[in-house]
Amino acid sequence: MTMKKFFKRLLIFLVIIFILADLGVAYYLFDFAFSKTGFSAKGSNHPLTSAQVWAKKQKQTTWRQTSSDKLHLKARYYPAVHPTKKTIVVVHGFGDNSLTLGNYIRFFHQAGYNVLAPDNRSHGRSQGKYIGFGWQDRQDIQGWLQQLIHRQGSKSQIGLFGVSMGASTVMYYLGLHVPPQVKVAVADCGYASINGELSYELKQMFNLPSVPLIPTANLYTQMFAHYNLYDGNTSQTLKQNQVPLLIIHGTKDTFVPTANAQINYRNDAGPKKLWLVKGAKHAQSFQKQPEKYQQQVLSWTEKYLD
Repeated sequence: MTMKKFFKRLLIFLVIIFILADLGVAYYLFDFAFSKTGFSAKGSNHPLTSAQVWAKKQKQTTWRQTSSDKLHLKARYYPAVHPTKKTIVVVHGFGDNSLTLGNYIRFFHQAGYNVLAPDNRSHGRSQGKYIGFGWQDRQDIQGWLQQLIHRQGSKSQIGLFGVSMGASTVMYYLGLHVPPQVKVAVADCGYASINGELSYELKQMFNLPSVPLIPTANLYTQMFAHYNLYDGNTSQTLKQNQVPLLIIHGTKDTFVPTANAQINYRNDAGPKKLWLVKGAKHAQSFQKQPEKYQQQVLSWTEKYLD
């Protein structure tokens, strides 16, 4: 065998090994990040907090919908003590469920609002094998809003509130056809793009580059979860938004870096406000400044829910 043929065969062998390694590692990444039994299940057995116990025991009804891809989804509906047409839809984050945001459900409810708290697909009591990262969930939110308007009538007034992945869900939803009943939105520590967040976590957790792993993982996402992770980006979903948006983010957030708040704020075309909570880590702005948090959020919602 000549030296030229040897190096040619060696190169082909190395390319095959590289492709197989990329496919294998990318599948592990996909399963780790997108599967219901992956990283999102890590904290599923934590005991309930007092606020979550309150949310579980509070008077409520279970709402149901079937998603466009035939998943059976559930949500908790908390009617206000005094009848009202004003409802806040509270959207939870990655690995959480409808009870996890008990603190937020409680302060909205105590402020006199109805509260609708969905279990996102592949979370809580809802069906699903793969996580939507806010992109598929935005269509599910549309379904909940249609049901809410059908039940409460055309004069209903709706506010959207989300934390972490729930915040991204809200911001991605604002790129759809938003009914006029949606008057205001709040996004707490949401990522601007799915690709950006996954690339950041890949570096932080595994010290691995995003290319070629993210593009290959996206092939699995399209094949099994049936969406393109590159589509989830507030540069597209907020560019024509006119729903007033309050963006909140902790300055010490190392899970969804604070820079995402600045990006989301720049991307938004409508009335907006940015509040950076000094010293707050990921999804801890409420815990860091509970009184000011409630004041900021409720004054924003009350301004537009007249």
